[in-house]
Amino acid sequence: MATTPYDIIAGPADVWLSADLTASFPAVNAAEGAFDSEWVKLGMTDGGVKVKHTQSIDLIRADQRTGPVKAIRSEEGLEIAFNIEELTLEHWAYALNGNAITTASTPNRSTLKMYQGLDVTQFMVLVRGPSPYMNAFLQYNVPVVVQTDEPEAEYKRDGQAVLAFKFVALEDPNAATSADRFGSIIAQTS
Repeated sequence: MATTPYDIIAGPADVWLSADLTASFPAVNAAEGAFDSEWVKLGMTDGGVKVKHTQSIDLIRADQRTGPVKAIRSEEGLEIAFNIEELTLEHWAYALNGNAITTASTPNRSTLKMYQGLDVTQFMVLVRGPSPYMNAFLQYNVPVVVQTDEPEAEYKRDGQAVLAFKFVALEDPNAATSADRFGSIIAQTS
């Protein structure tokens, strides 16, 4: 959570995923322990959580003018990128298309297959950080994302290993309005 002045935000954000695309987003004031079981916290991050609103703007020019006379947005997107430090197979599975983990008891072991195949698994993502209005939360509710990064873990003597994630939003086919296609940002104000 935040300290004053609240609108100058400093502090980490946390990331949760749901493989159930019909799950409900938790309320912005819900305690972490009150989240439905469909939501999995991806753990501690290194280097921050970046939420990027991408776009391509095309400038239209006229023969009679030297400057642009109109602008149109030909593409837009939403990207959420971060590195996790907790390299469990359960977290790694989300980087590898949500692949299943198998367990065996001779000896006790867990296995995550690395081949991902043609189909790309869709998730819901929730990013939660400090509110700019009070000692509370702001959260991004993104209804459909896919993991597009090329997962890479670097093991080295003088630093921790991290696993890179980059989720890109897809337009929600069930959005109530066109403005809801990438979800919403909600900030608690009281």
